[in-house]
Amino acid sequence: MKKYISGIISGILAGVINCLFLLFAQDLEITVFISTFVIWVVTGLLISSVDFNVNGILKGIIVSVLVSMSSLIYTFSSTIIGGIWTLITTIMVGAFMGYIVQKVNEK
Repeated sequence: MKKYISGIISGILAGVINCLFLLFAQDLEITVFISTFVIWVVTGLLISSVDFNVNGILKGIIVSVLVSMSSLIYTFSSTIIGGIWTLITTIMVGAFMGYIVQKVNEK
């Protein structure tokens, strides 16, 4: 149970971090912030429950990129800069989440 709670908490932290990044974008509706927050909480739960035989950082990157793939495709189709920014933040935040989940579960 501890690993799922660590995944949800890391997802909440990641959702807040990613929503802070979105504050720099212009003309976003509140639904974008809510959707972003929810998807990161779900990603945290998936990172904590997936059993890949890799370290936590790589597991976080793999799961976060796979979960965000549809929004990455949509973002790249509308703007390349936005797509690159989304991919970079997805990798950074996913690695952060994987690290947190791994460290909490080791104790």
